[in-house]
Amino acid sequence: MRHSGIDSFPLRFLITGHTIIAEVERVNKDGRTGAGTAPISKLTLGTAQLGLKGYGIANAAEEVDADRMLTACEEAGIRAFDTAPEYGNSERRLGDYFGKSEAPAERTVMSKVKLPTGSALSEREIEAFMYQSVSASLERLRLPRLSVLKLHDPDALGRYGSAVTRTMRRMREEGLIGAGGLSLTGHTAEQYVALADQIRDDVYSVVQIPFNVFDHRLMRLGAIERMREAGKTIVARSVFLQGLFTLEPALLPSGLAAAEPLLTSLRKMAEDEGISVLQLAFSFVRDYPGIDSLIVGMERPEQLEANIRLLNGPPLSERAAADIGKLFGEVPEELLIPGRWKQG
Repeated sequence: MRHSGIDSFPLRFLITGHTIIAEVERVNKDGRTGAGTAPISKLTLGTAQLGLKGYGIANAAEEVDADRMLTACEEAGIRAFDTAPEYGNSERRLGDYFGKSEAPAERTVMSKVKLPTGSALSEREIEAFMYQSVSASLERLRLPRLSVLKLHDPDALGRYGSAVTRTMRRMREEGLIGAGGLSLTGHTAEQYVALADQIRDDVYSVVQIPFNVFDHRLMRLGAIERMREAGKTIVARSVFLQGLFTLEPALLPSGLAAAEPLLTSLRKMAEDEGISVLQLAFSFVRDYPGIDSLIVGMERPEQLEANIRLLNGPPLSERAAADIGKLFGEVPEELLIPGRWKQG
């Protein structure tokens, strides 16, 4: 099932309509990404789809037309991009586009580094690995520096601690990166609790988290509020839980049967609210205090049109916000981590 309503919202209106572009540009100016980095738009393009075929449970495109997708984003005022070396050839496809297109405004490009987990590394080896990884990313992206470098596996902080932080700070001081950050992974709550003291370090000014109407793990801990108070820029991914919210409850793969009653309740809630399921899911994350940007993966400009509409959609009623906490506050973790889904 695809985003609904896109046929009634022509691309020419998206590109030239003053209301929509003004809204995107307004949140660009308000976004916080830490010293030395570009502003971040309320929507960030997640670029895994550019480099990995069939990424996400609801995506069907074999290969994304990267130039068309990126052009549409920039013309709409979305100039924040999230990528990683692990996303296939995503960095290279971004670099091919950057190399032949003049940026209408400063871009915020966030990539990641994933330290090896097999054996213990010395501080010199950690530093060498991180510098080599960033250098390779910059070459693929055709950029002189990264706006944000995030740890793809923050457990590296538990294994290597201050050596990683010192290297990240050195890169920032040298101008190789604008800011450091990290991306919390599958075991989000346990990871945050274990790493909270290190995350407070000012070099980690950007934190990427999984957050959606089903995933309240960090919310229950009060972690989002604490990071907000500490001045962190928080970017939320899995807004639609990798497309799960777009699927018909009765047509779920047998391995996701446990999600059927939850999705049925979600649809009923959206119907009572008078909005689509996607608007409900989007508004919940968009309006949660402390969330600065939503990372959304897209395959086609038509999906961008739909997401811009969601960006400008209505807030949730107090009743709906309360019901989300009551109905979805304790969703089993195996449904929150796509890597654990059984599709059979």
